[in-house]
Amino acid sequence: MRKSPAICGLLVGLCLGLLTDEASCQSSPFELATTVVKRWTENSEADFVAVFPFQDGRDAFSEMTQAQFDKKPGLASVIQTNTNQAVLLVSGVPLLENSGDATIESRTFSGVYKAHEVNGRWALEARIPFEALGKILKQNLAVQVKPAERIDIKDRLRIEVHGNLGFATRLNYHANLRQFETPRGPVKYQFGGGLLWVDLPPGETELTLSYSIAIEEGPNLTNSGCFLRKAGHVRNQYFWHPFFDFNSRADRADFEIEARIPKEYKLSTSIPQEELVEGNERIVRGKSIQPTFALTLVYDRDWNVVSQQIGGVHIELFVTPDFRPSPTAVIDEFRSVYSMLSSRFGVPKANYFGIVQARSRQGDGWLFASNQVVVAAGWPRSFSRKDGFPRAFLGHEIGHLWTNGSGAAANFLGEGWATYVESLVLNQAFGEETARQFWKKEVESYFQDYEGKASILEDENNSGVAYSKGAWIFRMLEEAVGTAAFQQAMKEYSTRSLGEAAGWEVLAECFDKQGIQGFDARAFLEPWLKGRSAPRLAIETQPHSVIFHQSGAPFILPVTLEATTSKGKERRSIWIRGDKEVLSFNDEVIKAEVDPEGLLLLQR
Repeated sequence: MRKSPAICGLLVGLCLGLLTDEASCQSSPFELATTVVKRWTENSEADFVAVFPFQDGRDAFSEMTQAQFDKKPGLASVIQTNTNQAVLLVSGVPLLENSGDATIESRTFSGVYKAHEVNGRWALEARIPFEALGKILKQNLAVQVKPAERIDIKDRLRIEVHGNLGFATRLNYHANLRQFETPRGPVKYQFGGGLLWVDLPPGETELTLSYSIAIEEGPNLTNSGCFLRKAGHVRNQYFWHPFFDFNSRADRADFEIEARIPKEYKLSTSIPQEELVEGNERIVRGKSIQPTFALTLVYDRDWNVVSQQIGGVHIELFVTPDFRPSPTAVIDEFRSVYSMLSSRFGVPKANYFGIVQARSRQGDGWLFASNQVVVAAGWPRSFSRKDGFPRAFLGHEIGHLWTNGSGAAANFLGEGWATYVESLVLNQAFGEETARQFWKKEVESYFQDYEGKASILEDENNSGVAYSKGAWIFRMLEEAVGTAAFQQAMKEYSTRSLGEAAGWEVLAECFDKQGIQGFDARAFLEPWLKGRSAPRLAIETQPHSVIFHQSGAPFILPVTLEATTSKGKERRSIWIRGDKEVLSFNDEVIKAEVDPEGLLLLQR
C-alpha cells in the first residue's frame, strides 16, 4: 500500500506529538474507528478534525451538521487488518427531519477508509472510493408503494466486485433490512449511518436485498421525500435504493422496475413505463433507455394522465385537473424547446418524456429533472420569466435530456449545461436583449455568491457554483470555437454521455475532434474547473500596442479588444495563454477596452 510523502509526514507528525491531543492517534484500528465516530457525533469540530486529517475534514463537519443537529452514530468497525495497515468502516448521520436529507449530508463523512500504524499508534490515511471496491451494473426493483406509510422493496442488483475488500454503497439510513442473498447463499454485511457494506469475493455476482422504508409525512423538509394520503414522492436523492453518489462513474446502471400501488392512485417511476390494473392494484413496469444512478417515484390519487406523440417522443403528463399551465400549453412549450434544441444538438436518446406534478412537495414551480421526467410542484403557472432575473424554468429541465455527465464535474455537465440552455430558450421566447440580461444576472450571481469560495471540481454537493459558472464555461466554449463547431461537439458529447459514463475529459475530446487550430479544450477547461476564482486581466496601453497582464493561475482566453486609435475604432482578437501577451497596432492607440461585448467571465 503506497503512501504519498505528504500523507506519511502527516501521520508521523500526528504520532510524534505535533498534534498534542492523545486521542489523535489510537492504539488499535478499532479504537481509531470508534474515536472518529465518537468525535463526529459529539459536535466538536476541532476535536473531530484532529482525527479526520483530510482536506474535506471540515466539509465532513459541515454547517448543516453542526451542533444545532444531534447526530446518530453508525458503523465503527474494521473489515481488514494486515500488520501496520487496516481498512475501516465509519459512518453516521445528522438527525434531520427527512432521512433522505440526512443521508445526503452524511456522504462527506460516512465511508470506507485506509488506516496506518506508526510507532504503535493508528491514524486515518485515505478514503477509499466506492468505485475502487466495485461497480453496479443493473438493478431490478420490485416495489410495493403504501401511500402515507412506506415502500417495501426487493432489489436484485448485478454488481462487479473489485479486489478483496467487499462491496460498499449508500442506502437511506432508515431502511429496515430483512433479507440478504447471493447465488452462494447468505452473506455477511454491515449497515448503519447510510453506509452498506457486504462481504463479497471479487468478480461479477448477483446481490438481492429486501427491505422497507417508512417515508416521512412532512410538513417540513419535504424536498427529498414525503408520503401523504393524497400524494407522495421519493426523489432519487432520497437514497431509497442503493447507489454510490450523484457524480459516480461506476453506478450508472440499467434499471427495470415493477411498482405496485392501490389502483386509486397513479404512479410515475421517472423512466419509460407501462401500466395495467389487476384486482385492487395498479402495476407499473418501467425500463431505462440509458444508464442512470437512481430513480424517482411520485404518486397521486387525483392525477389525470395526458399523452401525446411529438416526433419520436412519447410525452405523458401526470397532473391534477387544476394544474396550471394547462396540459395543452405544456405540450406546446415542450414541442418548441425540444425542436429548437434538437435542431442544434441532435435528437437525444430519449423516446419518453414525462411531466409529473408532486403535490407532496412544498412550493410552486418546475423543480427538477430525474431521468426522462420533469417534476413540478403546486402550480408553476409560467414556463419562463422575462423581468428581473430572466429564467427559463421548464427549458432548464428539458435541457437535461441532452447530457448525463459523471465524474468530479458532473454538476457542471448537467446543471451548467441546462443553465446555458436557458439562454437559448429566453432568446427564442423574448429576444436577444432578454438573453443579454440573463447573462448579466448570471455574472452578478457568480461574483456575489461563489467567487473565491469553491471550485466546480470541489462542488460534489452541488451547492450552486456549477450553475452560473458552468453556464458561462459553455458560453465561452462556444465563443472560442464558433457556433457550428460548438453544436457539433455538444451533439457528440450528448450521444456519448447518454450511452456511457462520460466526464469532462470526454467533453474535451469532443471539442478537440472539431480540429480548431490552436485550441486545446482540456487546457481551456482545466483552470475553469479547478480554480476557485475567475481570471483577472489588466491592460497597459502603449503608443502602438496594448499589453495584456494576467495575474494568478493562467487561463487560456479568446479575448476581443476594442481599441480607439488615431484613425478610429478597431476590434482585434487575441488568445491570452500566459501572464503577458502583446497586441501591436500600426496607428497610435488612444484607449482600449477588453471584451466589450461581455463574452468572458472576468474579474473587472
